Amino acid sequence: MSTETKAPHVKHVAERAQFKKLLLANPNHFGNLEASAFKPVLKLIKDTTFEEVTCVALNPLLNQLEAHVQVKQPSGYGGDLCHAGTLEYVRFYVDYGSGFDDAGVVAFDVHDIPNANDCAKALEKPLSYVASLPYQAKRDFCGHPVLPNVRAILSWNLQPPPNQPNWPPIWGNVLDHHVQVTPRPLWLVDVIDVLAATTGKPIEIPKEFVAVQQTPIPIPEPDPPPIEELVKLYSAGNAKAASKNAVAPHRLATADLASAALEFDQAKVAGKALQYQKLGLDYAAIVAALAKTQADVSFEELRCLGLDTNRGQLAATFVIKRPTGYSGDLCHSGSYEHVAFWADYENKCEWSYLGTVSIKVHDIASIPADGLAYTATLKIGLAALQRLCQNPKIARVRAVLSWAVPPSTTDPDALTTWGNLVDTHVVIPPGVVSVGPGIAIIGGIGVADINIAGDGMTKTTAKFALYGTPADPFGARECPFGGLITIQGAPPTAPGITKYRVWVQNVTAGTSPFYLTRKIWVVDNGGNGSYHLADGSGFFTYLPDSQNIDDLLAYWDSTGDDKWAVWLEFADSLDNPLGTTGLHNIQLDNTGPATDIHISSGGDCKDFNQGAGSISGVFTASDINFGHFEMTTVPVSMSPNAPSPASGTSSVVSGAWSLSLAGMQPCGYVVELRAYDRSIAGSQPGSWNGGYDDVGFCLRKSP
Repeated sequence: MSTETKAPHVKHVAERAQFKKLLLANPNHFGNLEASAFKPVLKLIKDTTFEEVTCVALNPLLNQLEAHVQVKQPSGYGGDLCHAGTLEYVRFYVDYGSGFDDAGVVAFDVHDIPNANDCAKALEKPLSYVASLPYQAKRDFCGHPVLPNVRAILSWNLQPPPNQPNWPPIWGNVLDHHVQVTPRPLWLVDVIDVLAATTGKPIEIPKEFVAVQQTPIPIPEPDPPPIEELVKLYSAGNAKAASKNAVAPHRLATADLASAALEFDQAKVAGKALQYQKLGLDYAAIVAALAKTQADVSFEELRCLGLDTNRGQLAATFVIKRPTGYSGDLCHSGSYEHVAFWADYENKCEWSYLGTVSIKVHDIASIPADGLAYTATLKIGLAALQRLCQNPKIARVRAVLSWAVPPSTTDPDALTTWGNLVDTHVVIPPGVVSVGPGIAIIGGIGVADINIAGDGMTKTTAKFALYGTPADPFGARECPFGGLITIQGAPPTAPGITKYRVWVQNVTAGTSPFYLTRKIWVVDNGGNGSYHLADGSGFFTYLPDSQNIDDLLAYWDSTGDDKWAVWLEFADSLDNPLGTTGLHNIQLDNTGPATDIHISSGGDCKDFNQGAGSISGVFTASDINFGHFEMTTVPVSMSPNAPSPASGTSSVVSGAWSLSLAGMQPCGYVVELRAYDRSIAGSQPGSWNGGYDDVGFCLRKSP
């Protein structure tokens, strides 16, 4: 049974509690703004007393940027699990060599949770969280490794501003690490480029092949290299070899001997010893070295483990440290880093095996000094683990890393030759235990954040379920839905229910309901995607979490601006209906804002002289569910002045705008007006219905 542990004295608790009020009175209260008219009251930057980002990496299987965050204190997070708590924000940046590009922001909830010891009498703090952001990296073919630097900015209760990679958080920190992007398929133009580099002469692509120069060339997956190739690759048989590629013989022989051990036979052992002798390898010395080597982390090391509470995924991050020793470069087979996940959900000091995820790694001669960070993730069924908020559920979790040889699935303490293990504690988000079928997310928003029994709008406090960021980033306003609406829900754990149909009905028009049959794209734990189809009766088969990590149930191509109802019907394996869920009301809005802009002082598309002062006009940007508008002057290459107002969040039926011409050079200019509603279009953050209009003018040289 857990026992309470006294919390140490922590500084700045009062400032933490009054954080937003202090910033409202003085935006630079804590001195993290370099250019500000406000003077700091308390200099506090990158304070990691309460939370700290400890690892940042790329998940190459799921194409996700990952950041591990440790939450260290029992209080200071805005309330317990029965209250709203606060948000930890993580904004990611990626640098391919020419500067950091903003990749986006995610967030997750944190709460006050008392200190305690687990069943093994270890402290439950820090609690380990993971922030995950889907990301499509820039790719190249295997001959050109892509090794960008990823930055994570952690900030408590204050979202890091976009496009400011050097912004210093108040509470939180900044962490960089290099990652390796999975190569794209080989193109015809790649082959031509390699041939040109080899011959030292440029090769012109024949005209008939120009159209297909970026067509992928199907190449079979390379076979794992035999021991003979590894000896040649790493000069292991040459005692005098001074090559930087040299790798210890017992490293390169690991997989070969592990495979031989599965079919142990005296004659085969003798044959293996002779084979090694012919290759210049000392078989006995290799076996002895492997016998006394355990949990070696000189090539790879598991560093962080945590739970993504938004996506229900355990995530473990490991780092590759050396340029060689991984069985070939990106154009060859490489080798696997295996990560086994274990959990003790009930705090009984009894580990349960959850699954193993394997990620390919390779020799990369240009490996950065900090190594390359990879994350392996495993979807777990959180719905069946939840309990009420009054009784926080803290789980013990473990990850075991093993190179080339899969780790044990029966012994959580077993360590192989290469790799290590990491233990930590995670919070299982509270909720009512769910065993039956249901709808958890509609249009990217959790059903608890939607007025499903009322007007079908999101609640003012709604957040995107998988991203943790506000549904309305410009204010606490209700939002409708539009475009492609995804329906998500975990598979039931109760026996008998194996299939489902998702029904929709126009409530406003009162038309007949229909079920959704469009095929859906599902992704498994290994990042493999496939289409999932309905049967002849419109029923889909429930897939387990491991085969459908986002719990995707249906796609709905919504149209119009009416209120609709969504519900779930479930059945057995023979399509015999077994019941339905309740109705979930959803308000649609697929119509963009009305926009109009004109120049009043002189007229549209007229000439103005330098030194004329300014031009002015009127504009319209309106919608029943208005979100925000933006006004810009182009071309950007001329560095023009920005219109005033440059942006706003209030619907403008008839407003005035102006543009100062001071310092602007002669050119043709266009003032662009873009307006957006706050409809959640496409079930994704940052996607709305939009409207556009513009007006041009010519700025001439002063006579």
